[in-house]
Amino acid sequence: MIFRKINSIFFAVLMAVLILAGCGSGKATAVLKDSNREDVHRIAVLPVFNETSDQQAALLLRDKIQKALYFKGYPKITAQFVDEQLGNGQTKEQDTQDKAEYFRALGKQMQVDAILYCDLRESRTNYYLLYAPLSVSAVFELRSAKSGQLLWRNSYSAIKRNYGLSKNSLRLKGAQDYEDAIQELVDQAMKGIPDSSDVLG
Repeated sequence: MIFRKINSIFFAVLMAVLILAGCGSGKATAVLKDSNREDVHRIAVLPVFNETSDQQAALLLRDKIQKALYFKGYPKITAQFVDEQLGNGQTKEQDTQDKAEYFRALGKQMQVDAILYCDLRESRTNYYLLYAPLSVSAVFELRSAKSGQLLWRNSYSAIKRNYGLSKNSLRLKGAQDYEDAIQELVDQAMKGIPDSSDVLG
């Protein structure tokens, strides 16, 4: 009798969790500026601005953005090259009057057509009874290296929910889904960037 009651409670809790799991798994914002689209052939990806304590997520996010752009037909501009250009002291954001001027200067220095900037807003796992949601969210901006103006902006959140009877099992499942969550974030965000005109001909 006691075991039946425990099973009933477990089933009720599990059903409630499953209902909640179907809500709000992701959200994409609209593109803010879609007019006067420029021909963009070379895109440099800046280091991710990380508002979290998760350094691994920031590195993984940048790497996956670069790969996504490459598969869209944009030539690969390595993170090493971008970081070296940022570190040589020629162009610093604090030395410029506004963001547009900063991106124009960077574009000229790196010889690219556009610069993609990403702000990692969230990367965390919350542990509850029976389940643990893994949440990642970021804002993506693409700016012209010619005018410095905003070409495209998108924000997206990805959530992976894992279920288990112990915290250890939840941690293990969360580790397995970690990279998938970052990949989902990038896949959804990159839908706003068209394939390279070099590929389309």
